[in-house]
Amino acid sequence: MKQTTGYFTGDIHNLKMVLDQQHVHLLKMLIILKQEHQALQNSNLTQFEDIVQQKHQQVKNLEKIQPLLSTVEKTVGGVLSKSTFSAFIQRMPNDEEKSGLEILWNKFQETLQQCNLQNKINNRILNASAINLKQALSILRGNTDQPSSNIYNKTGQPQDKPQGQSIAVA
Repeated sequence: MKQTTGYFTGDIHNLKMVLDQQHVHLLKMLIILKQEHQALQNSNLTQFEDIVQQKHQQVKNLEKIQPLLSTVEKTVGGVLSKSTFSAFIQRMPNDEEKSGLEILWNKFQETLQQCNLQNKINNRILNASAINLKQALSILRGNTDQPSSNIYNKTGQPQDKPQGQSIAVA
């Protein structure tokens, strides 16, 4: 194998290939997460269920290429992480290969951050929806012992005890 400036060309090519594959799968995941966000905003349960299946499949796809990461660990000098990859790039001589890897790595990191952010937003929406659903069910069941199920009178002030029966019982 031909050695260029201390690194094997094949190893660098393999590293770029693995990073590129990971990035492509992350971009697909980002699209799915944005679709999930739309479904959540529109309260479209059917679309949401379909997207959850797509997301599950995309996670499987990412897991399938996970073994490829172990093939590049010896090249970067450890488990592929932000710190080991950054240190690896710093050790490389300034040339086109280094520049290409830096660009690819930056794109990868940016897409990963976007996925993390979108996932957090979607989780917040899901959590808020779950809280609202629990509160609505609590009110329908007539369970007013919990502070989350306040009942208000005509003046808008919280009532201590509701008048009459719950909707679920009535």
